[in-house]
Amino acid sequence: MKMVLMMADAARLDAIRADLKELGAPGYTACPVLEGAGRTGIHAGDRVHPGGLVMLMIAAGDADAAALFTELVRRRDAVADQVTRLFILPVERMA
Repeated sequence: MKMVLMMADAARLDAIRADLKELGAPGYTACPVLEGAGRTGIHAGDRVHPGGLVMLMIAAGDADAAALFTELVRRRDAVADQVTRLFILPVERMA
């Protein structure tokens, strides 16, 4: 079991949801309001630092998670999104 973890530009959430549905993701959890700072700047979603972030988590079997990760990266790169970051992590236990 793996988890695909995605930190994305909140403005892209609807497109990402459509991608997940199209790709047959088994489900996802979204945390729609994140703040942060890093290589792509400050993301606070306010007037001074517009552009909030959203976090999505998708748990899937190893092969499905790897395929989903690869396709999400490809789609991110196709739209030249320089904010979104994707990670694939092991899931030790799930209950």
